[in-house]
Amino acid sequence: MAGWTDNGPQPREEKTRPVLARPRAQEVESEESVHAPLTPHILVVDDDPLICQQLERLYKLSGHTVEVAHSGEKAMERLEARDIDLVVSDIRLPGVSGVELAEWIQRECPDVPVIMVTGHADIGTAVDVLKIGASDYIVKPFAAAAIQESTRAVLEKGCVFTEIRHLRRTLKDRYEFGGMLSKTPEMHQVFETIRMVSATDVTVLVEGETGTGKELVASAVHHQSARRKGPFIPINCAGVPETLLESELFGYERGAFTGADQARPGKIEIAHGGTLFLDEIESMSLAMQAKLLLVLQDQKVQRLGGSRRVQIDMRVIAASNVPLEELVAKGQMRSDFYYRINVIPIHLIPLRQRRQDIPLLVQDFLHHHPLAVRKRISALSPHAMGQLLQHGWPGNVRELQNVLERAIVLTKGRIIERVDVPETGLVAAPGDNKKSALTLPLREWLNTQEKQYLIQQLESCEGKINLAARICGIDVKTLYRKMREHSLDKRDFRQRQTEAEI
Repeated sequence: MAGWTDNGPQPREEKTRPVLARPRAQEVESEESVHAPLTPHILVVDDDPLICQQLERLYKLSGHTVEVAHSGEKAMERLEARDIDLVVSDIRLPGVSGVELAEWIQRECPDVPVIMVTGHADIGTAVDVLKIGASDYIVKPFAAAAIQESTRAVLEKGCVFTEIRHLRRTLKDRYEFGGMLSKTPEMHQVFETIRMVSATDVTVLVEGETGTGKELVASAVHHQSARRKGPFIPINCAGVPETLLESELFGYERGAFTGADQARPGKIEIAHGGTLFLDEIESMSLAMQAKLLLVLQDQKVQRLGGSRRVQIDMRVIAASNVPLEELVAKGQMRSDFYYRINVIPIHLIPLRQRRQDIPLLVQDFLHHHPLAVRKRISALSPHAMGQLLQHGWPGNVRELQNVLERAIVLTKGRIIERVDVPETGLVAAPGDNKKSALTLPLREWLNTQEKQYLIQQLESCEGKINLAARICGIDVKTLYRKMREHSLDKRDFRQRQTEAEI
């Protein structure tokens, strides 16, 4: 059966228009301020080749990117890539039905809208599918204008999610490396260092505050290297009592001490062929440093209570929360041990020094957190984002994740309206100390905070006015007015991004 009636209006290329609404004329001051319109990505699911062909032609004439799947199973496989903006599916499918597909999409990809295509006999089923989350349904035979209008309305309603998906893909391509996300030149230098050292077996020392992602760096080095198929063995030196650390690292033979009922290899042996990650190495005693130094030099290990030295092949990555040079100066770390592990240093900056990454980290966390996905939480309100941007983050990315997780649990809607951050963590505007901030007139203090907020948003959006306005919860005209009041130019933020990429 044909997808639409013969006497229905047919699509004409010169009459088509993008489904996503363009900004109103008064919201745009110049063509340069409007970034390239998004091309919605549509997945057509139907076992009838003729209907697939008709819909594919119709959507391509409307300027969309179109893919076709002839079964629910194939559609699920395609949706796992997370880059589909709309699913148009027949209710009757072989294997997984259209209803089951809609239920799966609602559960696994809740921000992807679904339009169901059905015959007259299945209208009752289509209504039931609306109750489980489908956005609309079209009855066959349908006119081209009907499917176009339904598609336009559904995509327009979900345009925020479409932009988020497209932005997420862009950010992933440009700012993600080894599970780490950043737009700052400092972190991109870290990414480049990881790429270089991964091709070697040299020892790496990662220094940074608690919660900055030192284990992520170690894991990225391992999985980018030729040792990726070998084990990645982490051990927190501060988390194991000194009396047990030696047996954890070196292993032991049966009868080596009371309770040693059977022989057991240590972390060093287990890391053979892979990478040993020594976290919080600053807590290791001088005696243990000497024993580990011998292993690093000879690449041989001897279990407690044993007499045989076993050859091992491993790479060592160490991490510390404090500058190890200071410990060497204080006599709390052996200088020969320090120089042995500090072949390639990598320093991670704290989150407060890369605040432009906060919106990026927030979106990634919401996208991957299972409860956020289930509750369809998609974004933070401007007030909540402002709270995050002003916080001092003594616990860095780990603290940010904890704050977001708490907000996800407590939020009832699809937008997080506020977050719970301690007031002691708030930071003043650059150049202000606590005393001077308290002496400012209220209007001047508010203007300062507003300017800093706009700077953060414009940096995070790379000077894209439409996107920044949407995140701020204001229209483009208002954003331009506020930028003029604070002497902000969108070209400055685009220039900063260009310099960062260079």
